[in-house]
Amino acid sequence: MAVFSFKLVILVAVFIGQTTVSHQSNYCGFPSECASPKSKAHAPNWKQCVWKSANDGRDNGEVHECLFYKQRADSYLRVAYQGNIRVFCGNGCCKRWFFTFNKVECSTPAPIDAVVYQHLTPAGPSANIHRSATQEGYCGGIGKGIVRVGFSVGNCAGHGDADAYTSWNSVSRIVIEEVDPPQA
Repeated sequence: MAVFSFKLVILVAVFIGQTTVSHQSNYCGFPSECASPKSKAHAPNWKQCVWKSANDGRDNGEVHECLFYKQRADSYLRVAYQGNIRVFCGNGCCKRWFFTFNKVECSTPAPIDAVVYQHLTPAGPSANIHRSATQEGYCGGIGKGIVRVGFSVGNCAGHGDADAYTSWNSVSRIVIEEVDPPQA
């Protein structure tokens, strides 16, 4: 009877061990990733800043700012803007909206920006279209600590100044999420 009990205890211990390994495999994705120190799961760290009808008519400069506490030096920030933007002119104008991190544009891997260009035929009237926009991207090389995430508007290269408008008559938001670095 003692031999049977001992075998049962070993069988239960093996079963429990397999269940744990199976759970880790599903959690990590592939069993080999579970052993990797880089696969350590981090708790979600994200923030959303929201503005209702900010109605910002500036043509150049920072429109919104959201402070974020970045927990790790090696991580990236995923940022997204959702709201509306518009450029207004008689013909052939362009404005650029972009993210900044502590007042500097992203360089790892590249700036996170979008442009709106408007060109009308000479016979057409001036258009004043406020477009819904979502713009997002990832930025690395930002140290741990408080990060001032800004959403700004400016001129497009090769174009003069134009009339811009951001966050008109609607809700706008910046969402920031700290994520692991990309695959090699």
